[in-house]
Amino acid sequence: MDGGSDDGTPEIVRSCPWARLIEPGTRGRAVQMNAGAAASSGDLLLFLHADTRLPVRWRALVTESIHGRGKAGGRFRFDIDHAKWIYRWIARGTNFRSRFLGITYGDQAIYTTREAFESVGGFPGIPVFEDSRFAARLKKAGGLDWIDEAVLTSARRWERRGPVRTLLLTWLLWLSHTFFVPPRFLARFYGVVR
Repeated sequence: MDGGSDDGTPEIVRSCPWARLIEPGTRGRAVQMNAGAAASSGDLLLFLHADTRLPVRWRALVTESIHGRGKAGGRFRFDIDHAKWIYRWIARGTNFRSRFLGITYGDQAIYTTREAFESVGGFPGIPVFEDSRFAARLKKAGGLDWIDEAVLTSARRWERRGPVRTLLLTWLLWLSHTFFVPPRFLARFYGVVR
């Protein structure tokens, strides 16, 4: 999936015989993920950020989660690809937030069935927090499972502006979103933490 990048992604994908390039023509993760789901043919869908790696056994884990536990979808435990202590604490906080507060972001590799995806209307067409809204919809539709094996996300986002600053800005945006600040307004500031 390419949403109009200028880093050579389309050329790289075209050079891979096993890959298929999808260019939805419109920027925005919700549009891109919905287009990817529409173009796919499988019954299980997994949405993976480009800077995140899945655990080795991901297929078996997702299959067991969906078919064995009968949930509408799920997400993985989160980890950051950096050994510094601050990143360990950010990962712990993220996992607490997701497991016990029910706030899930896309960098946890959200997965679902095609049926559940279509029944909740896919990702909402908003410019920010579309992933957490989608996860909340899945939770209401039949539950959101937890896979206790980590996906590993690059630390680049936190390193660019500093881990504490990035974390505080993310939470400020989330709280603003929770208190009904329009997503289009928040999108102006979202690039600061990405």
